[in-house]
Amino acid sequence: MTLPRRQGMTLVEMLVALTATLLLMAAVAQAFSAFGSAVTNSRALLETDARMRAVAWRLRCDLAGATSRMLPPTPHDSGEGYLEIVEGPANDAAATAAAAVGPADHDDALLLTTRSADAPFIGRAPTNSNTAAQLVDAFESNVAEVAWFARQTPGTTNPATYTLYRRQLLVMGYVGTDPFYSNPGEDNSVQWSDYGGTWAGYFNAPLDVSVRREKNSEDRLFPNTLTDLSRREARFMHNVSGMVSAAAFPFRFVAHQTPSTSGTTEVLPAALDGLIFDSTSQRYGEDVVLTNVLAFDVRVFDPAAPVVASPSGVTPLVPGDPDFTAPANAVGSGAHVDLGHGATTNPLTSTSGVFPHFGGNGDPRSKLDAASDGNRRTYDTWTTHYEANGKDEDLDSNADDGTDGTDNDSPPDGKIDEPPYDANGNGVYTDGGDDPGELETAPPYPYPLRGIEVRIRCYEPASRQVRQVTIRHTFVPH
Repeated sequence: MTLPRRQGMTLVEMLVALTATLLLMAAVAQAFSAFGSAVTNSRALLETDARMRAVAWRLRCDLAGATSRMLPPTPHDSGEGYLEIVEGPANDAAATAAAAVGPADHDDALLLTTRSADAPFIGRAPTNSNTAAQLVDAFESNVAEVAWFARQTPGTTNPATYTLYRRQLLVMGYVGTDPFYSNPGEDNSVQWSDYGGTWAGYFNAPLDVSVRREKNSEDRLFPNTLTDLSRREARFMHNVSGMVSAAAFPFRFVAHQTPSTSGTTEVLPAALDGLIFDSTSQRYGEDVVLTNVLAFDVRVFDPAAPVVASPSGVTPLVPGDPDFTAPANAVGSGAHVDLGHGATTNPLTSTSGVFPHFGGNGDPRSKLDAASDGNRRTYDTWTTHYEANGKDEDLDSNADDGTDGTDNDSPPDGKIDEPPYDANGNGVYTDGGDDPGELETAPPYPYPLRGIEVRIRCYEPASRQVRQVTIRHTFVPH
């Protein structure tokens, strides 16, 4: 007997086949989704790496063109410009396991004058002194004053990220065109009132010239030369009042972040209100070089900084690392460290009289030591100008003590025929002459700066990964 041939699938078989097909399609879709996410994350990481490499290249160029010798103090008439490093309160050593990413050193600032060996620096120029004028021209100079600093991006938490800025101002000395007076014999300056009488007004205007504020018969802004910029009061955001007086010395970099009363949040000082965060400005965002920054850490090379072994005995640790301990068990010397890293001795070098250069707070005569400047240590190439400017920077009722031709140290018993002596480390009595101990100012760290290291750490939100680029530059001729 022959059975009838089946003409198709049963309903149960169709449901089973459909279910199997749907499961297969879901698996394929999931695989494509994972593959697409991986591609997107990889592309985001590549873009982050590319942006960080571009920033690193720009910073290396700035450091390579540094105009000043790193031998503080520099002669006031040498025309070398300056280099300044401001070490903020935050540091990598404060990192804790409780935080998602951990605190990081994000509040350092790097300021310097730099010379371009290739194409000149270019800045905006208006058609006239009117700040709202249409841009039709540009200034050029082979020398610029550059400031690198980071500020917290509003609304970011866990982790809090920062925006890295690079402010560039051309060093021209004499501009010779509008809005500066261009006729021979005329005052080469612009009126402070033309820009609303605020630094924010000037820096948001289409005008990229490094200027200093001076009050003569009227308040004016004068273009800077490298010699001018060796003085702190002539630099970018160092003298907001415009009054060059002894009481304002040492003209701190006011753009530095200031802790709030709670001690947990850092805010932008009022002196910079509208300078970089004013979204109504025609220049808003021009100075941004990198976003999603976790750390902007500027370190100096200290040849006597102690290097110790980690608890595991495998990884070397330097001052500033979270697990760094007392240098009694130092195994080496020399490292890139934060200013005021705290290690003031090194058993491998201190026995020969060589102590860590940058471990302490700095010379108090600079008035930039941590005790007097809110825990912000500063390296500055400084200038000898303050010893011959006729001003009383140390407020002891005498101007230019170390260069006035008079011995201002007093002998123990008031007799001028006493032999030379050490007056508690403040100078040596030389019976009528000047000596180094009488100088009323001093570089915060009077040591050569052999090298610098800048660590820039970024967070990539799509992949939730962290990337870091390290820029190292030596100032030793080679």
